[in-house]
Amino acid sequence: MFNLDDLKKIVERSELFRDKEVHLTIIANPVAGGFTIRKKVDENIAMLKCALASVENRPVVTLSCSAVLHMTNSAGHAKNLARSVLEIAAAETSPSTVYLIVTAGGDGTSLEVQCELAKKILEEKNDTLSDRVCILRLPFGTGNDGSDGRKLDESLLLLTKKSHFEKQSAVVVYSKNHPDIVSYSFNIASIGIDAFVTHMTNRVKNLFPGDFYKIWVDLACVFYNRIYRVGKMSIIAFDAEGKTVKQHVDKMILYLMGASGNRTYGSNQKILPDGRNVCGIHEMSLAKKLAMKKHFKNGTHISFPVTEMYSASKLEIGYSEKILVQLDGEGCLLDVNDFPLVMELSKPFISVIKPN
Repeated sequence: MFNLDDLKKIVERSELFRDKEVHLTIIANPVAGGFTIRKKVDENIAMLKCALASVENRPVVTLSCSAVLHMTNSAGHAKNLARSVLEIAAAETSPSTVYLIVTAGGDGTSLEVQCELAKKILEEKNDTLSDRVCILRLPFGTGNDGSDGRKLDESLLLLTKKSHFEKQSAVVVYSKNHPDIVSYSFNIASIGIDAFVTHMTNRVKNLFPGDFYKIWVDLACVFYNRIYRVGKMSIIAFDAEGKTVKQHVDKMILYLMGASGNRTYGSNQKILPDGRNVCGIHEMSLAKKLAMKKHFKNGTHISFPVTEMYSASKLEIGYSEKILVQLDGEGCLLDVNDFPLVMELSKPFISVIKPN
């Protein structure tokens, strides 16, 4: 359903790219729900046609616009494709040239692409890419919490209506014992029960396509404590100037940091419903876990005493048990040697598109 010429036509008529030489690269995951689930495919086709109709009578405003579409064929392929584009962009010298990378897949596809950009800018110090490369994340997955719009029509409005470029931060995650080995989150990084939900959802999804997140939320309430011992977690939180803003030691079943506040995960669970970017949840009984589920969906969990909510630029987390960590829907297991674990905000460096 994804026609390269259709998106090219929209981009070259977007005021955002007026007088720019645009190099458009689409990195799409053909097994994502937006390409395989018939209902979503039909919705996306209709939304794309609507966006095309809205620019039909507009003139081309770019100086030029080249376009290429890549379909990924395995895990890691999106990362390699992004690296190739970024290496070309790094050698670019024209101030009027913009490299627009569009991801059309789930959160995993956009995570791979953005991680490559983070490595180029934050690790290799190629700061010029921050202004030269723009990311647009189309919602073709099942969750789409890290995309620019929950549905395709919201994303395309960024190109057809008035909009602007804005730089965003990432959450940088690493062990203080291994500071040179870093991971990135561009939505929410967390440890605890939600990472378990993500991990099990991904395992089932590999066998049976679909959205199993809600099912595993129910199962996690019952089984999480039987698989992972919930011990005391020590937290020291700092602001951008390095001042301690919070410090506590408690049994926690969840702790997370968002790249900003007002973020969702797990198919629109409003875990960060306001401007604060850190949330911690204290251990509680099974009955309370089951009763709290609905509050995470609509964001009302922030009013309960089991919830820690505040803003911070850096977290140092101490823990003496094994626990799962998830970064934008991708999880892995941590052991005691991975602690203290650090989560901290990077400088704003990812150029994205925001509505005016």
